[in-house]
Amino acid sequence: MRNSDKNWNNLFGEYAVDETAWYGDWTVYSPNQTVISSKQAIRGFRSNSGNTVITHMNRYVVADGNIEEKTWQIERATCNQPDGVVHPAMPFMRALSFGEGTTAWIAPRFVPGKSFGVEFFFRNNNWRTSVAIVYGENGCLDRIVHIQEHLDYFSDEPLSLEASEISGNWIEKKRSMTADLSISPEEAIQLSFDQFSSHHKMISLPSNLILMLPERVNIDQPIQIAAAQRIAEHQLKYFAAHYAVTGAFTSLISASMQRNV
Repeated sequence: MRNSDKNWNNLFGEYAVDETAWYGDWTVYSPNQTVISSKQAIRGFRSNSGNTVITHMNRYVVADGNIEEKTWQIERATCNQPDGVVHPAMPFMRALSFGEGTTAWIAPRFVPGKSFGVEFFFRNNNWRTSVAIVYGENGCLDRIVHIQEHLDYFSDEPLSLEASEISGNWIEKKRSMTADLSISPEEAIQLSFDQFSSHHKMISLPSNLILMLPERVNIDQPIQIAAAQRIAEHQLKYFAAHYAVTGAFTSLISASMQRNV
């Protein structure tokens, strides 16, 4: 099976003709973590019988309680590309997945003078957390979009506001996906978050998220954008997107991490 077909199945294989709907709270933050806006929205997906066309519907709850809806058709024949799945809403982005909800939406290249960013998705049973990190045309961090979703209904369970502790050494079981969608076998290595350079900013968000990202991206240096979510006292899920000095995407890292105590 081609890598692109594996990626399509990892992204959409669980969807059926009946809609799968994620009910979420969407919050947009400035680079200094000031809330710019917040709203509720539903992301719904359904497949045709052959899993060749995915219908994606976003329903936004507006101020008067009404629903505004946007709908897109993601067709396997045209959208399933060798470097990821193209979403009609943002054709300059690519969707990549390791399966089981471990998914990212990435720009395949950083181009100076154009907007740039990634979105990481963390799945935990009926909960899904995503964080989109967006840089403006000047290369500076512009905004962060945090989405906490529950399957089938809006949940009133409060978000954790505790800052996640990531100091010390961690044992990680990681996989990597390269630009041609090849996925490496899982390997165990040791990681310390002290490895992040001084130009990386650490940002804590609700739902036990911590981001590790540069405040500015440049074409003359490699780019690493990472996020981790604490799922237990000494356990993290981790994502990192890597770009070369040319601006080309090189790899997506997914890891499960255990603190080395």
